[in-house]
Amino acid sequence: MNTILLAAVLCSSTICTLGCQSIESAASPDSNSNSPIIIDGNCQEWSTPNTGLADDRYIYLHFSPPSAPPQAIQAAPYTTRIRIDADQDPRTGRPMQWMSLEASLQQPQGVDLLIELSPKNDLGTIGIGSSVMHYTPSGKATSIGHAALGFMFLPTFGASQYELRIDRHAPGSATLPTQGPIEIVIDQVDENDRFLWSTTIRVELPALGNADKPDALIPAKPKKSVRIMSANVLFSSPLKDPAPFKRILDATDPDVILYQEWFNTPAEDVQNWLDTHAGKGWSVHMPSPKAGVAIASRQPIITTYETILPPSNSGRPARGVAALIDTDAGELLAISIHLKCCGSADSPEDNKRIEQAKSINDFVRFVHTQHPKAKVVIAGDFNLVGSYKPMAAMIDSLGAQGQDLTPIDAQILADASTITWTDEKSRFSPGRLDWILIDESTSTAANAFILDTRTLSDASLNMMGLQRNDSKASDHLPIVIDLKKAR
Repeated sequence: MNTILLAAVLCSSTICTLGCQSIESAASPDSNSNSPIIIDGNCQEWSTPNTGLADDRYIYLHFSPPSAPPQAIQAAPYTTRIRIDADQDPRTGRPMQWMSLEASLQQPQGVDLLIELSPKNDLGTIGIGSSVMHYTPSGKATSIGHAALGFMFLPTFGASQYELRIDRHAPGSATLPTQGPIEIVIDQVDENDRFLWSTTIRVELPALGNADKPDALIPAKPKKSVRIMSANVLFSSPLKDPAPFKRILDATDPDVILYQEWFNTPAEDVQNWLDTHAGKGWSVHMPSPKAGVAIASRQPIITTYETILPPSNSGRPARGVAALIDTDAGELLAISIHLKCCGSADSPEDNKRIEQAKSINDFVRFVHTQHPKAKVVIAGDFNLVGSYKPMAAMIDSLGAQGQDLTPIDAQILADASTITWTDEKSRFSPGRLDWILIDESTSTAANAFILDTRTLSDASLNMMGLQRNDSKASDHLPIVIDLKKAR
């Protein structure tokens, strides 16, 4: 047996000591969900690795593969497989071998649902994204996609532990029992289907509950606070379909908006859109239409900064913008960013993100020399799909007292997850690409939430003037925080 395989067997049969990537929690709102698990990638709720549980709505799994260095499992040099035997019958579904020293003595597992992360592509090599297959009792395969299972996992970047969730009410979950045991094997295999690691998890499903969507309302903004929203608008989509973006602005009522993806749109067009759909009184700072990042504020802008990141090697403008704003919570340095997309851990794209993060860190240090009392908020599309290194480089010692900035773990209203990006048609399952960072030595997030209209009851939507599919106007969900002075 090779060394990797032996280590994997030992890890699957003992308690591994690999910990989740460290991300501090801050100012998460109360959720109407009764979920015992929050899908945020922190894994703090799990007392032991490689286990699972279920409630009347969801199945939750936690696993800790012994990969070093950690790889983002939708862009890894191996395939991670979640193999679900829904009927506890090895004779139905797709027969798949167990990874075990005694594998030759065991019956194959009868896999009814198979989720693969970094699955093989048409060339037979390891690809990217995800694949979800359903197998009939006779073994006939149908590709159904991650949305059909309501499947999500975090973190999106490479880590030592992961947590995932499957929606028992999703259409592709009909093959699961409404109550009773299921058996799940999570394994990792290389391009030649050689086992690298495996763990077996048995979950007892309680009786399936109803599929009613929960009630929740956007919290009121506290006094002496500033409401900040980070919003990726998907290639200037408000110009083509303004109504959902207007409804979301009306419902959230932000004071400052940190925008991304107003691509190829002049600043005056963004200004005109806000004047028309969000009322007068907005000021827009947008140095480059090609960069797509902008800051819009209803509170006075004191100073604007034209360049906070160096341009890319291709000469395209860097996607970062900053402004110093006089708010009800005090002087605020607001930064909207859109880091380099794509790649995997330690890829050229990941290294570019690290360089960009260091430049932002240097920029904030420079502003602090001139405005030492300014609060800091950095928000936008971080594209953390490789390593955690860009985040670590950005937050490093940027607090007024030398501590790191804090990533705010905002949750989706009425849903126990921190997912900020979702595209049902994408090969990639939902992830957390958007973040908000603050300096907790100078400010506090009194409220923090992510808005997804698809998760809320009709009554809640009606009360807020929203419609069910408003969040489909962009593939990114808006994040909102109410920032107050630190106590």
